[in-house]
Amino acid sequence: MLNRPDVVAPATRQRVLAAIAQLGFVRNESARQLRAGRSRVLAYVVLDAANPFFTDVARGVEDAAREAGFALFLCNSASDDGREREYLELLHEQRVEGILITPVDADSARFAELVNRGTPVVLVDRETTDGTRCSVAVDDVLGGELAVTHLIENGHTRIAMVGGPMSIQQVRDRHEGALRALANAGLPAGALTVLDTKGLQVAEGRGAERGWLACPPRAVPRRRSAPTTCSRSACCSR
Repeated sequence: MLNRPDVVAPATRQRVLAAIAQLGFVRNESARQLRAGRSRVLAYVVLDAANPFFTDVARGVEDAAREAGFALFLCNSASDDGREREYLELLHEQRVEGILITPVDADSARFAELVNRGTPVVLVDRETTDGTRCSVAVDDVLGGELAVTHLIENGHTRIAMVGGPMSIQQVRDRHEGALRALANAGLPAGALTVLDTKGLQVAEGRGAERGWLACPPRAVPRRRSAPTTCSRSACCSR
């Protein structure tokens, strides 16, 4: 009756519902899922729960999941490959209906293994180099190009980029887009100063900004073929 109330007579349905309320009956969802071979749970493995970007994405995932009648497990890999692997194994054991993940390494073979074992996987804000995995991502090359183009159009020719580390694909892509904008405007790559950060957290960005304001470089190179890279320790050394 609970699974197919439409095939039960109204009077019978009301008697069953009254008995459920009186007895305090709660359906065993685990047993139901085991019998049906399906789950009503999705999971999202975020890269860094301290990053507000991923918090916003997780809220959107949860809203969409609820509208579709699913619950959401939220896991934080903290940019740790081993921790990510443990979560993925646990989620597969729990037989979640599908996994969304912002991975440490988008090209990891473990995603293909999960799909082959019957667990759908969607990469969030990441893409594989060969484009073989389902993904929802942003064109960060275009984003970097648009941002720097906007600055150039407003008369700025000495531009700083705060972000890092370069091991993160998005950072590399934004950097590539920034250099493309400089080239399109006829400006040398040395017009871009990169302020490295250890991660994509707000605190890291503010720390790089404070270091820049406390001791800006004495001159901005204009003839170098490669962009200047600046860290706080390097900037502040005398």
